[in-house]
Amino acid sequence: MSNLSSRLGKSGSDRIRYMQNADTSKQKGSTNIPNTVIQQMQYVRPNDPGCPVGQYIEAASLMDNTNTRPLNINRIYNILQCVRTINTREVMAMTELDKRQAQKYVRAVKFVLPYIVPLV
Repeated sequence: MSNLSSRLGKSGSDRIRYMQNADTSKQKGSTNIPNTVIQQMQYVRPNDPGCPVGQYIEAASLMDNTNTRPLNINRIYNILQCVRTINTREVMAMTELDKRQAQKYVRAVKFVLPYIVPLV
């Protein structure tokens, strides 16, 4: 897996890892966001020029002003393309991040989802 992850990068190996660890049940006591754009996001790619979805996702990655580094845009795309019920547990299983960092990704997806629903 280490050879594969070096070729694909962190966000590329997230998809493969998640297929093995997926748990689609809702997490009790957590924000469970139903992913209503999972089918439409299959055709959207990161960094497409002129794509309004990409602009919203890029803005969501920059919204955490406590951290100097923005969230990974490719990971947000992967979450929107693979996870049916978005919660902290699923993001942790997909990305192997700790709980606090996974919560930041959940907040970013929760912020951007209402804006991209009409676009896709």
